[in-house]
Amino acid sequence: MPIYEYECKDCKNIFSKLVIKQDAKVECPSCKSQNVEKKMSKVSSVGNAGSTSSCGHSGFS
Repeated sequence: MPIYEYECKDCKNIFSKLVIKQDAKVECPSCKSQNVEKKMSKVSSVGNAGSTSSCGHSGFS
């Protein structure tokens, strides 16, 4: 389930929201307005390039 970042166009509050249904109404938690815009999120990657183990690796060569 994706978490999206929104900006309220009325009060300028920026907030995150877990969205279960794509067509769900999103409301600003500060002013309760539905005049919100989905923001572009930054991509985050987590990993270790020097790691000897990885997901799905069996350890056999």
